[in-house]
Amino acid sequence: MGLASRQVEDQTMIIIFLILILAVPPFCFAQEREESLDGFSLVQYEDEGAKKWELSGRSAEVEEGKVKIDEVSALTYGEDATLKLKAREGTFDREEDLVHLEKDVVAKTTDGTMLSTDSLDWDAKTKNVSTDVDVTIKRPGLELDGTGANVDLDEKTAELKHDVTANITSAAPDYLRTAPVRRSLGEGGNNEQRTTITCDGPLELNYKKNRATFRNNVKVVDREGTIYADRIDVLFSPEGRKIKCVAAKGNVRIVNGENITYSDKAIYLVDQGRVILPRRPKLVIQSESQ
Repeated sequence: MGLASRQVEDQTMIIIFLILILAVPPFCFAQEREESLDGFSLVQYEDEGAKKWELSGRSAEVEEGKVKIDEVSALTYGEDATLKLKAREGTFDREEDLVHLEKDVVAKTTDGTMLSTDSLDWDAKTKNVSTDVDVTIKRPGLELDGTGANVDLDEKTAELKHDVTANITSAAPDYLRTAPVRRSLGEGGNNEQRTTITCDGPLELNYKKNRATFRNNVKVVDREGTIYADRIDVLFSPEGRKIKCVAAKGNVRIVNGENITYSDKAIYLVDQGRVILPRRPKLVIQSESQ
């Protein structure tokens, strides 16, 4: 082989090498820049192979260990219920397994509970959700409004932190279903009972125990009158369609028309329409002459 032929061959190899370099994407440099993904999806599994949670979105941008997602959708699987999350925007911290959701955030569980807010944090490790802004929680017969919330999916507990309002629609108590009461209330007047409870907070809900605990400056209003107390516990029937009992503690005032009863404790047996005052109550009766 001559010198001229070898020079031509060397030049050809150099040209091919340059073409290969230019054709390969700069992968190592792309890792340091922001990446954009369409149709983002991520799934995490338990050790035994069952799905723990899944996260998806219309598009995503990856930068410094965090994923910014548009049109977020997520599912987290609990022992007895599945939580579905949706939001217009979200950020996923891959190291901490934390998801921050914003704008039109809605969380729904398979047992019929729905939470809506403008900002929500979801801990994928503990499956808990929390927020510090205004929130509404709805389930059959119950609507709650407040500021700040924590929800534990596995323990079936929820807490509203401040400025709580609860509107409860339950089946009417038994004593309202008697014939004389039915006639006095009119047709259809005794099928449901509406109760409104407000408090400064917090409100603690325990769905396993069918209990709601309202704290600080609590006020309960229904057709029977108004109860004020420092703390009020409401016990529901297991199916959640009836209020069974209301227990009030601390600076209790029961207002029925012009009459006011003061006590340290009071137990209102809803089905019987009866109030029990365990300690010495003070009753103030306003006569018509006063």
